[in-house]
Amino acid sequence: MVMVPAFKKRPNVYLRKERKYFNTKLAKVWIKSEHCIGLLKARFQCVQGLRWVISSKRDLAVILQMIMCACILHILLIEHAIPEDLMEENTETEDDEELEQHNNERANRHDQKLAYMMEMY
Repeated sequence: MVMVPAFKKRPNVYLRKERKYFNTKLAKVWIKSEHCIGLLKARFQCVQGLRWVISSKRDLAVILQMIMCACILHILLIEHAIPEDLMEENTETEDDEELEQHNNERANRHDQKLAYMMEMY
């Protein structure tokens, strides 16, 4: 992996035209990558709170696999819309029995979503 830093501007010194151009292009790529990360974090809570200490190659591999899975699922969700009836959720609950029923229904809907996505491939 190669890191390409932007050109630094020293006090009272102007950057040459080529270096300003390079910094502008680099900034545009950086912004797009930040937007992509933001989309993944908005859709997948497991990526949003990802705070692991990487102490081995295995730790890095697990994190990379998790992020790759999030990217693949994101692409699938964009390309293949999930039917409306699978997305409906009723969040109003009044007592423990209703809450348990609501949680069971929600888990069932998640299973249906997974089954629907698995049918596609």
